[in-house]
Amino acid sequence: MTLFTKRTAQALGLLAPAALLVLSLPLLAGAQGRITGKVTDGKGNPVAGVKITLTTPKLTNFKVEITTDKDGKYGTILNDSTITYNYRFEKSGYMTHSQDKKVPIATTEEMDVILLTQEQAIEKGVVKQVIDPYTLAYNEAVEKFQAGDLDGALAQAHKAIEIGPDKPNAYSMGATVAAKKQDWDHAIEWGEKSLSLDPDNPVLIGILGNAYKAKGNTAKSAEYDKKYMAANPDQPEVIYNQAVELYNKGEAKAAVPLLEKVVTAKPDFAAAHFLLGMAYMNVNDVPKMKTHLKKYLELDPKGKDASAAKEMLDAFK
Repeated sequence: MTLFTKRTAQALGLLAPAALLVLSLPLLAGAQGRITGKVTDGKGNPVAGVKITLTTPKLTNFKVEITTDKDGKYGTILNDSTITYNYRFEKSGYMTHSQDKKVPIATTEEMDVILLTQEQAIEKGVVKQVIDPYTLAYNEAVEKFQAGDLDGALAQAHKAIEIGPDKPNAYSMGATVAAKKQDWDHAIEWGEKSLSLDPDNPVLIGILGNAYKAKGNTAKSAEYDKKYMAANPDQPEVIYNQAVELYNKGEAKAAVPLLEKVVTAKPDFAAAHFLLGMAYMNVNDVPKMKTHLKKYLELDPKGKDASAAKEMLDAFK
């Protein structure tokens, strides 16, 4: 007869309820597009070394920088061609140019741009492009957020909200920064406002779920957790959360296929291997239990469940 320690017996029980690991990640569309073009000056000469920065208000953490080659040409793949991107062309001594463009899915679009030097702009009577105050405040909020200046980003996001009270992106940016600062009240206030103006923003669903959880509002937290899972059905972390919920309800058998899907998609997900090992133990599949507990210890030898995993493996040598 196999003897179980008290620790082992506890390990065989249900996991203690824990906060779901909802990650605020945007959905990744599979439809790609491609943008190419050439940058010339006011006399038609190619301009090399122009920095082109791609951003989009749909993905606040998204920023790609490319540079024109010696012939003034550029090009890049757009992994998600379902959204509009802003293209900012800049080089010292030239007037900055910025424009929005949406490239149709599975197509290559050409966008040629003329950058005028200061002298050419004067000759042509062109006034330097003026960025409207809202766009300026919003872009500065994004840049400061990406640089880690949360206070500066929050100030600019608040300014963008004041200038554009009907702009959902301003509130979304404010909620994102507030959540990073753990300012849950503003994260909720601005997040809810942004969703009221633009309900199709999966990033905010995750932010609001975490914010309500931090404030102790379990009903609203559960509501947004479900919305997040519905919006992100194929993300390993979301599937893991569903498996945790099933396991905690005593439904280990139902949790097994979900956890197998998780570790297949993300082999280094240590916590998923531990839970899968425990789930296999509950359905009396000892060989697979050993496989996943050993994998857990390999990935996270000093993890919070390392002792329980070792005792379980020792008990079934």
